[in-house]
Amino acid sequence: MKTIPKYLFFCVVMFFACQTERLGQNDQSSDNQSDQQDQTSEESCETLFARGEDDHATCFLDDGFSRWGWTNGSIEFGDYSFDLYSGAGQCVLDNGTLAGTLTVNYDEATGTVDIDYEMNEGFVLNETHLYVGNEPYPTDQNGQDSVAPGQFPYQHELDGVEFDSYTVDGLSGPIYIIAHGLVCNDGEAEDDGPLPE
Repeated sequence: MKTIPKYLFFCVVMFFACQTERLGQNDQSSDNQSDQQDQTSEESCETLFARGEDDHATCFLDDGFSRWGWTNGSIEFGDYSFDLYSGAGQCVLDNGTLAGTLTVNYDEATGTVDIDYEMNEGFVLNETHLYVGNEPYPTDQNGQDSVAPGQFPYQHELDGVEFDSYTVDGLSGPIYIIAHGLVCNDGEAEDDGPLPE
């Protein structure tokens, strides 16, 4: 009589253990396919962020976020030039590639900022995302600070361009800028090689 409950318990445990293993194997297979797709696109295109001088740039990681990139500011009225780095994981510039320049003109009289992405030779943009505001970070729908480029208020879908431009008005006082993009090799559609250095 005691052996039946033990046998039943053993069967139940084995049944669920086998099911869990199969599910885990399916998840792993799905993850591997996802990783292969991401790796293919990562080989040819990289994320990029603008980085100002040390006194203007704060790495997202330093503020507790889990993604690399920089918020730049606060900046006053005037003209600025920021480097555009691709692939600088963990905000380590030596890991990245200088892919272009972001120029900023913040006009006090009009409260307008003009921002231009200009890519170095061999690089093109497929999308840009921009945040400009009086706080270091934009907020998501729940009012929490966010560094997800999809949450940035200004966005352009592009098709391999070397230049992109934004004009943001209605600004006053010191501002912060987060400029993100997806940068690829020039002629990317045919070439899956690494980005030029």
